[in-house]
Amino acid sequence: MEQLRRVISALVILPPFILILLYAPVELFSLLVLAVSILALHEYSTLLKRINLPIGSGACYVAAFALTVAAYLGGWPWLSPALFLSLLLLTLTAIISSQGVSGKFPMVLHGAFGVLGIAWCLSHFIVLRGMQAGQWYLLFMCITVWVSDSMAMYTGKLLGRRRLVGSLSPGKTWEGAIGGALSGVVTAGATAPFLVPQLLLWQGVLLGFLITLAAQISDLGESMLKRYTGAKDSSGLIPGHGGGLDRIDSMLFAAPTLCYALEALGKASAA
Repeated sequence: MEQLRRVISALVILPPFILILLYAPVELFSLLVLAVSILALHEYSTLLKRINLPIGSGACYVAAFALTVAAYLGGWPWLSPALFLSLLLLTLTAIISSQGVSGKFPMVLHGAFGVLGIAWCLSHFIVLRGMQAGQWYLLFMCITVWVSDSMAMYTGKLLGRRRLVGSLSPGKTWEGAIGGALSGVVTAGATAPFLVPQLLLWQGVLLGFLITLAAQISDLGESMLKRYTGAKDSSGLIPGHGGGLDRIDSMLFAAPTLCYALEALGKASAA
C-alpha cells in the first residue's frame, strides 16, 4: 500500500512539474521556487521546534525571499550579498529575541543552516533556469537524481549488506549508494546527447557523477536532521513521500553543484 501511494503521488506530481520546468515563464518559475523554499523552511523549523530548538522562522522566510529576488535579478553574483544580508538579519533577530543568552547563538546557527542549506541552494534553480538551455539542464539534473535515488533504493533492497551510515539512516547501504551512483552516471551519459547536446559525452558523464555524489550527500544530510529531531518524515504533506523537504532533499546540493560545474566547464552563459 505504501509503495502504491508513492507511485500514485509521483504520477500526479511529475507531469505538471516537468511542464513548469520546461515552459513556465521565469517569473512564475521563480515564484514557485520561493513557495517551495518557504514550505521547506517551515518544515525545517517545525522539526527543530518539536525538540525545543530555537530558530527565527520569520527571518528565514525573509532571507528566502531576498535570495529568490537576487537569483532572479542578478544570478549568482547577487547571491553572496543577499546571503550576507540574510546572516545580518538572522543575527539581529537572535539579538533582539526573547531567547535567553544560551539560546541566542544556537538560534543564529539553526537559522543560518536552514537559509544556506535550503533557500540558498534552491535559488540555484533560478540561476540554472536563466542560463542558455537552462530548462534542459534542470531536466537533465532532475532525471539523473530521480533515477539515481530510485536505483539506490532498489539496489539496496536487493543487494544491500553493509550499512552506509547506520547511525543516520539504517536503510541506506554501500551497495545501494554504489548502484545509485552508477545508474546516475549512466543516465546522465545516455540523456545528455538528447537533452543538452552542447555537452561533450565526457562532460555529461562527469556532471552525472558530480550531481549524483552531491545528491547522496544532501539526502544523508536530511536524514541526519530527521534522526536528530526524532522524526520519520519532514511532514505528511505528500502521501507515501513524506513532506516537501523529503521530496527535494537530494536536489538541494545537486543544483549548486551543477551550476558551478557548468561554470567551470564554460557552459554557464546567460540566456
